[in-house]
Amino acid sequence: MQLKVFWALTFLLLNLTNFSWAEEASADSSQNTKTPTNKLLQMYELFYLPFTIEFKQGKTFNDIFPLVADAKGDFTQLLKPEQLKLLDQEYTSERISWAKNSLFLSTSLEINESQRITQRLIAHRIPLKKTAWDKVSVSDQIKVKSLLEGKPELIKKAVTQVQFLRSFLQGYEEEKFNFFIIGPQWCESSREYRYLLEYLSKKFPNPQLILHSVVVEDPQEQIFDSQLMKDLFPFPENYSHDSVPRFLAIQKERGQLKVLEEGDALAELKNRFFGQHRGFLDSALPSLRKITVPTKFMARPNF
Repeated sequence: MQLKVFWALTFLLLNLTNFSWAEEASADSSQNTKTPTNKLLQMYELFYLPFTIEFKQGKTFNDIFPLVADAKGDFTQLLKPEQLKLLDQEYTSERISWAKNSLFLSTSLEINESQRITQRLIAHRIPLKKTAWDKVSVSDQIKVKSLLEGKPELIKKAVTQVQFLRSFLQGYEEEKFNFFIIGPQWCESSREYRYLLEYLSKKFPNPQLILHSVVVEDPQEQIFDSQLMKDLFPFPENYSHDSVPRFLAIQKERGQLKVLEEGDALAELKNRFFGQHRGFLDSALPSLRKITVPTKFMARPNF
């Protein structure tokens, strides 16, 4: 099927089905008081998932407290800073091999190149000026604009966001849970989450999960003011933090594409694919064995 026809049909379907939720949200945006899912909290939960540690939010989104189980198996025992520091030292040694064996980190790409490393690992390297419409002909862009004419701004932003994510996918991949780790090449945290999530996905493989590493070439550190980030993350009121790495997920459910952003995307990834494996490294780190109660007394993870 020709590209022109494909895009016209695709966006006609998107306009009629996938964004019915956006119509409702636009009509009721003044009453939308949903508190954003805490991205930082979810990042801690995933980063320390190999250990039986829970994290709780304090008064603000940035107040995160690590807890381990007490003698009753309830997570009420605060992990002291010196204890967490010792744990981090041991954990860093454990992660060295994860980074060395990371296919995301070892795969070299040219700008604007994508590579399917495995069936469930896909790497992308993009310029800061990449747009959602780079591969769409001018004539098809005109058709899309016509389809969206008169629609609320919320829908226009949602269409651009979905198109951007779909530009990284093959058609058959839309049936899977596609999780995106997006960050500039200079961001060390983005690098850490790339190899961490890669390791978890390889240790606990699931055919429904596809991980995407999206490295943004950003030599001048302008990513926070870029149109690229505005297109990929168009709803800032839904995000608890404006920081990199950024996270998105997309999957087709009952014929409709659903996008999850930031904290929501992280929570879904953890709960759906990795949460049941929490604590798999508990016995490997001496410092954690000294401060937690025996596993048989542990409360079940609340996932």
